[in-house]
Amino acid sequence: MADRAGTTLIELVVALLLLELVGAAALAAAFTADRLGRRVATGAATDLARWEAYRAAEVTGACRGAAAPDTIVLRFSATAGRDSLTTRVRCGP
Repeated sequence: MADRAGTTLIELVVALLLLELVGAAALAAAFTADRLGRRVATGAATDLARWEAYRAAEVTGACRGAAAPDTIVLRFSATAGRDSLTTRVRCGP
């Protein structure tokens, strides 16, 4: 009977350690997902602002009314979520 009681105690301690490891891994995964979620939201806001600036440059009167095909260079500075970007907008017919 004494042997069984010791084995049960060891099993409980091992189970508690395993439960603690699983809990710590789940908490680390939750923190990682939260951090990535914030980065994605920041990057999406930056992408939207860049798209709006691109679209605004594309539909300006000078660009739409250009007699000959031309390009406008747009430069976007780096932000927390995105690298700097240089792109061209095609204007004219």
